[in-house]
Amino acid sequence: MSNAPKKKRRKLTTKAILGLIFVLAFIVVFVCIGITARYIHDFDDSHYGTAFTLTHTASESIDGDKVLAYNENRETDDYYEQVQRFLKLLQSEGKLDRLYVFVPSENERVTIWDADSDDGVALGVRQPFEGEFKDSAMRSFSGKSEEIPHINDHNGNRLVITAFAPICDKSGQPVALVAAEFKGESIIIKIVEFNLATLGIVLISSIIPIIIFFNKTKKGVLQPIKRLNSAAKQMVNDLETEKAVSPDIHTNDEIEELSDSFEQMNVELRDYIRQLRLATAEKERIGAELNMAKEIQAAQLPSDFPAFPDRKEFDIYASMTPAKEVGGDFYDFFLVDDDHLAMVIADVSGKGIPASLFMMISKILLKNRLKAGDSPSAALERVNNQLIENNIKPKQFVTVWMAVLELSTGKGTAANAGHEHPVLKRADGSYELVEYRHSPPVSLVKKMRFREHDFEMHAGDRLFVYTDGVAEAMNLDRELYGTERLLTVLNSDPNASPQQVLENVTGGINAFVGDAEQFDDITMLSFVYNGSDGNADQA
Repeated sequence: MSNAPKKKRRKLTTKAILGLIFVLAFIVVFVCIGITARYIHDFDDSHYGTAFTLTHTASESIDGDKVLAYNENRETDDYYEQVQRFLKLLQSEGKLDRLYVFVPSENERVTIWDADSDDGVALGVRQPFEGEFKDSAMRSFSGKSEEIPHINDHNGNRLVITAFAPICDKSGQPVALVAAEFKGESIIIKIVEFNLATLGIVLISSIIPIIIFFNKTKKGVLQPIKRLNSAAKQMVNDLETEKAVSPDIHTNDEIEELSDSFEQMNVELRDYIRQLRLATAEKERIGAELNMAKEIQAAQLPSDFPAFPDRKEFDIYASMTPAKEVGGDFYDFFLVDDDHLAMVIADVSGKGIPASLFMMISKILLKNRLKAGDSPSAALERVNNQLIENNIKPKQFVTVWMAVLELSTGKGTAANAGHEHPVLKRADGSYELVEYRHSPPVSLVKKMRFREHDFEMHAGDRLFVYTDGVAEAMNLDRELYGTERLLTVLNSDPNASPQQVLENVTGGINAFVGDAEQFDDITMLSFVYNGSDGNADQA
């Protein structure tokens, strides 16, 4: 780097602004005039008439008394299917974005028909009813509409015009609304076409000022930048060496300052690369160890399904999806003896490597105590004392649900140490939370006594247990998945196999969470008791 006294430099910003003001003045004038004129010209009423015509055609063809019946009993018939086909035809012929019929109320609208749906799927679907959309719809419903449609912007990129027409019963009272959504793409296309034409005019009229601007800036900007670019490429090719790279630029402005900074960066970059190689090697080593830890952890959990192909009394399936490379959740199931099945699901506080180590210790200790014949409460008490003796600060703990079921009778004993409420479905019922008072988590208080309770399962009964990563799954709006959504998914396919149950819940969580990052480990276990003879009633 040269040590000569610095000369007074003219700012590159000044050079660029003077040229840009000259060119952009032409562009701004033509674009503003063109876009304004085109918007005024193209927003006419021709797009509104089509939507209103189709809605009135549909409203006059539909029996309002039938609409009231469908809204009340939610059952379809031949007339329902006939109207569905008629709406599909109108939507197709009118090139509508959507055509549907709904019954409005104070805060929601109930769909009766939707041309996009088949087999009556849309019947009874409830949606929010609010804002400007509601105001426009209710004006039409009350007969006060002035044939002015509702205009909104779907997803920020597509203009949609919605027209309404009321459906009346035999007494002439409105009972529902037909809504037609019309694509406003033709307006957008015309505006785009005009903008393209305007752009062509602007470009033609700007050729002379652009040429002048280019010639003025070529010598003072482009050529020095080209030399700087060549020097950057040379630097990239010579990163392994200590060879100095200098663009040798003297423009008396910011480009020369950039050249000086480039030379200094050349030195600092080589040093940074040396440090980065060391850090990368260390990261790769840690990554390899984490992968090995993940494999070791996965090997500790039962993963071969069906788990007990020779046992017809029951079927079971479980999974664990960690939030990080390794997790703190775990599940386990095993035969204590030929007639007793143990099931365990647990969640260690924290995440990552510390939680996974604590998880493996807890799992082994709990399994050993149950294998030794301890009841669930006795196993929790002994493992609690063992963990507290060896626990380090900050203190870790684990929530546990465990049960031992006698397969020949369906009678069992369960204990819950601060874990989520289990979900039970009787053969002739639906999935419901089993709520009762829990004991504290394991490894919090020494010599803690843990509660246990007896239960009984009958042929066809089903059990679903999970960790808090299910109920506390969060979407981008920071809403929790919750147990109500969980129960809805479970009861949507109540007689699914244990594996399908987990797939259904996983699908429900993924649909709710969307692009949000998984916050906690997600662990689930599904169990169905087929009875001592293995012949559960699956009706």
